[in-house]
Amino acid sequence: MTDSKHSPGLTRRDCLHLALASAAMLATPLAWAQAAPIRALGVFSLLGDGLQLVYPADATDPRLDRNLRESLPTKDIGFDQAALRAISETMTQLQPRARVQMFRSTSPMEPDAQRALADGALRAELPDWIVRAIQSANLSHLLLVTRTRGDAAFPVRDGFTVGRGGVEGIGYYLDRRTEIKNNQTGYLSTGFLGAYVMLRLQLMDAQSGDIVASQDVRVGQLFAGRNDSEAANIWNALNPTEKVEVLRRMVQDNVARVMPAMLGKG
Repeated sequence: MTDSKHSPGLTRRDCLHLALASAAMLATPLAWAQAAPIRALGVFSLLGDGLQLVYPADATDPRLDRNLRESLPTKDIGFDQAALRAISETMTQLQPRARVQMFRSTSPMEPDAQRALADGALRAELPDWIVRAIQSANLSHLLLVTRTRGDAAFPVRDGFTVGRGGVEGIGYYLDRRTEIKNNQTGYLSTGFLGAYVMLRLQLMDAQSGDIVASQDVRVGQLFAGRNDSEAANIWNALNPTEKVEVLRRMVQDNVARVMPAMLGKG
């Protein structure tokens, strides 16, 4: 695994110059990119280890998102490792001849910076530390894994969800008002804990700079109190070890779920 630091970005023209693509290839970049085999894939997982804790706030206008958010700095949770494991296993199964190299940034990227990077990728504008990695590793493709935004929606049953407003990245939604029944114990508690993962995966052709495939992961899982103690403080619906493992498993399982479609095998 290779680590790199952040630097200012390069333009689409800069990216294209890296590859020495032929005029015929550039004439129909999207069609060529879709047909080009993945020879060497660089995976750039930028998730980091931070968590976001979201508290739903009262809002008279349902169009307004007034949720309160708190960042929880953490270390060594392993979100990037979970994503990389899922990608590596999928590539081994579906494209075993492709060389896969993992890259992580040495400096944490805030969600805003990750969204800006994902938006820039649509224009083939990449930070120069990624461009240098493309050059040095002779990559044919790169896969970006970043945090994104989504609705707070946690499945209950029969297609119904609870939650309001928006969430971002990876974290927990802490509701202390909604009455929820625990399906396993039958216990009725006021409030629930919602685990969520909001990610974006973008597969880019390193020669043309085109996005070959893009998939968003927006998933939520609800946990209700199992007893009086947990109901008294719904944050305790999962213990500290469970809180980490639930989110890590959600990252790995859902990246694995969308990867076949990213590779045109879904």
